[in-house]
Amino acid sequence: MSKILFATDLGDAGESAFSFLLPLADALRAKIWLLHVEHIPATEIQVSGGMLEEVMQHRHKAALEGLYQLKMEIAEYAFQNNTIIESDHILSSGLVAEEIVHAADNLHPDFIVVGAGMNKGFPAFISGDIATTLIKKSHTTLLIVPQKEELPSKGKIVFATGWDKGDDLVIQQLAAYARQLQEELVVLHIDQSDAEKTNALRDYMQTNFASEMEHGKVALVISSNEDITEGIAAYVRNNGVRILAAGHHHHRFELFHRHIAAGLAHAVDVPLMVFQV
Repeated sequence: MSKILFATDLGDAGESAFSFLLPLADALRAKIWLLHVEHIPATEIQVSGGMLEEVMQHRHKAALEGLYQLKMEIAEYAFQNNTIIESDHILSSGLVAEEIVHAADNLHPDFIVVGAGMNKGFPAFISGDIATTLIKKSHTTLLIVPQKEELPSKGKIVFATGWDKGDDLVIQQLAAYARQLQEELVVLHIDQSDAEKTNALRDYMQTNFASEMEHGKVALVISSNEDITEGIAAYVRNNGVRILAAGHHHHRFELFHRHIAAGLAHAVDVPLMVFQV
């Protein structure tokens, strides 16, 4: 069974992400694993007079109640939509990013979902440094969902690619998601005068997705822009996009190196799926 790991602060930062997650998990037939990491800043420990154990017990009880409430909401959504969505939870303590990475390494989910605050561009319960750590250090695909009242429930699945090593596997995975979600997959390439890569991408798409392209299920869009991030953001602004995806490449010589994925988290206001490539 497919699995999705939803990391939540049990507060406002994750509300939009949770609402976006439910129909996604239903369409993908995925089990939802809820993860909450208990973290108490040193300032709170000092205010509590050093009574860490009492503070932790209170937080632990409140966290369990919050996780059970989310599980009830999952069950209610499934009942109202005449479907079945399995769920379970993990409650851990420690450093947030490390605990998320650890849980993902143990569960091997299809992807991790975190909620992002629109003002900061990253999850409100995660500092920018920790969010960057998730993008850089996690071996698992990450879906960052903006904190907005309304998120697209329909629309294109867009993969922005520099056509680097491993991107073919990402396209295949996204094509599978697009079929399950009954959406069009758009492969977006920002051409920066590299005819060899552009032609190679065209050849790959025409060889592997000829039928899907003919029937309008998969499309290839070539766009020119000196700024890669702005070129991608411009396409997102002007087209109905449900999920934007990008690869997080670890090699600087590749077009989509690590800074592109992190930059997109700030530049777009649609859910961003970051693949570790």
